[in-house]
Amino acid sequence: MNFILVFALVVYIFYSSKSYFESHGKIQKLFVVLLFVVHFTAMGVAYHDTITFPKNDAISFYEEALQADSWWSLFGLGSSFLNFLIYPPVQSGVSLFVLFLLFATISYKAFLLFFTGMSEGYSDEVFITEKIVIQALFLLPSLHYWSGLLGKDVLVFYSLTYLVFQIKKEAKIKAQHVLVSLFLILIRPHIFGAFFVAFIIYCLTQKDLSERFKIQLSLFSLTIVSVLVPVLMFFIDIKTLTYKDITDKFIELNTYAMQAGNSFVSVVDTFYIERVWLLLFRPLFFDAKTNYQYWTSMENSFVLFILLLFILLFFRKFKSITMGKEVKFAFIAASCILCMISVYIYNLGLASRMRLMFLPLFFYGWHQIALFEYNKK
Repeated sequence: MNFILVFALVVYIFYSSKSYFESHGKIQKLFVVLLFVVHFTAMGVAYHDTITFPKNDAISFYEEALQADSWWSLFGLGSSFLNFLIYPPVQSGVSLFVLFLLFATISYKAFLLFFTGMSEGYSDEVFITEKIVIQALFLLPSLHYWSGLLGKDVLVFYSLTYLVFQIKKEAKIKAQHVLVSLFLILIRPHIFGAFFVAFIIYCLTQKDLSERFKIQLSLFSLTIVSVLVPVLMFFIDIKTLTYKDITDKFIELNTYAMQAGNSFVSVVDTFYIERVWLLLFRPLFFDAKTNYQYWTSMENSFVLFILLLFILLFFRKFKSITMGKEVKFAFIAASCILCMISVYIYNLGLASRMRLMFLPLFFYGWHQIALFEYNKK
């Protein structure tokens, strides 16, 4: 079984890369080679760390699926749903390494979707510095480390990427969009909640949508929210939305965070804006303690520098900037997900992992706006 699955994955990776390689110029060919090398090297490092330090989520997922009494006993939200998904291959004898390769292949496809989207609308024969620099952000090793693991984040990353690009491709909501959304609810309900809010904001601010549709969408949204709120309450194990219960949940989370690692950040003693900064840019050298954290600090410094340049560009040319539909949606979705995760972020390692869900969307938006400004020249 392992041999068959590895062979199928290798063939898929080869033909996906070959298709992109043959349809683009020299610069994009170089990027897809770098993407392949960085992505699967990072997966190898992630696998090595997983088996070296066995107290981690990936090992837990694999062992729970291996030891479960039945497939349906694993069905549930979040981690339970991931256990449910991997139960058939685990019970069929698929190894942990092959599952890592499977999940790394899924995330590799998501990165290829971004590069395909970024390569549209320009000649690859022209060297555009802004485009090259922003595309290089997609090669940040930490993004590929976390997307090379057996975990929920890989599936969320691919689902979000797929749905964002469907905004550009499709004019109507189709069955596959609903199925992917349901999948997202099961794997990470709160991320779907943020994504759904982003979709509503996007639709209500689109001038080409009729007022009747916006009213219908608003009524539909109220129905979804009335269902989603109880689901989220069940997921985070909170009985009522009173101030006391919410405060108790934060104290409980804070206690858990203190025991969960050495890069603990208090959710009780920090302001919300501090946790937004944490999620975006920490560690940042001064609070780094390990080699991985120093490496992540270099990445965060690079991202911060590019963000400052983008902000300068944005405010200088605010009135002249035009966004494609998927670019606008990517910005709104990334912002909503960032705001949601910042509510509960409690650990520097978790912050690094969670960036996979919104940073690529921001990077894509920056790239498309920079490309638009170049084409105007």
